[in-house]
Amino acid sequence: MNGKSASVLVLLMFCVLLLGFPDAVFLVKGETQGWQVDVYTQNEPCNGVGLGEPSDAFASQETVLLYANVTYNVAPVQNVLVSFSVEGPPNSVQNFTLSLSAVTTAEGVAETGFTIPWPAEDPEIITFGVWSVVAYAKNSSDFLIFRVGWIVELVSLSVVDEDPPQGGWLDVQLSLINIAMTPKNATLSLVFTDSLENFIGCLIIDDFIVDIDGANLSARFQVPYWAAVGVASVHASVYTPSGAPYSPITLSTTFLISLLGDLNGDNAVDIVDVAMAAKAFGSNPEHPRWNPLADINKDGKVDIMDIAIVSRNFGSTYP
Repeated sequence: MNGKSASVLVLLMFCVLLLGFPDAVFLVKGETQGWQVDVYTQNEPCNGVGLGEPSDAFASQETVLLYANVTYNVAPVQNVLVSFSVEGPPNSVQNFTLSLSAVTTAEGVAETGFTIPWPAEDPEIITFGVWSVVAYAKNSSDFLIFRVGWIVELVSLSVVDEDPPQGGWLDVQLSLINIAMTPKNATLSLVFTDSLENFIGCLIIDDFIVDIDGANLSARFQVPYWAAVGVASVHASVYTPSGAPYSPITLSTTFLISLLGDLNGDNAVDIVDVAMAAKAFGSNPEHPRWNPLADINKDGKVDIMDIAIVSRNFGSTYP
């Protein structure tokens, strides 16, 4: 048999093999033989596709969709029963476990799901933490893990200038964490009330990016001239871009609104304050007579505007 005849014979045998086994799959070098299961979730792009890959985080009471892609010699297989074993984070109160099952479709994908529970007592202890899922089919398995918690959460709130005067400026600093595997957009709300619990203003910060390593933010608020003197409060909350709260947690802190024109802090605007302002009149931070307390409107100089503020409030006292 010459070389040409041998090639034709090999080709005929290949065609016979194909005709006799129409569903046969011919593997490319490096591809996995036999049964294989890949479990993942709906949280794209970090959904856990790939053996042993983790999924992105879920919030409390969110629905988790579980998928299992079943293949044999890399080809999808229909009507295969897949078992899913779900375990919540270990804790001292209640350990959550769940068994689910589903049958693969023509595309070789089985689908099921569950909702993150929210028990009446100790829900954060029971549900917050790392969850695990194992999918079994045809002596093959795959697992993934994901976190459950407040996706974005405020962890600290503080003020820099703790005693701004009426009409003065308050600097606020916040820190946030993000448990997701991708950056998240957030809307921050800061609400301010005075010592009489009257609303004196708010700051809304839209489209703030909270990176996977968290974020720090500074904001500045001008206290109204008419705000009541005394211990005031600021309340901070964080929301999704659609307006839903990322968590029910609101952080609060206090600050002191001081009497406008009271330069020496004795809760009265009197001749002593007038004298302090007059002594610093015409100065700036480079001048030897500079007194930052006399720069009431914080424009970097002590001028007639500052003198006018002290004069206008002369005789005011607190309480």
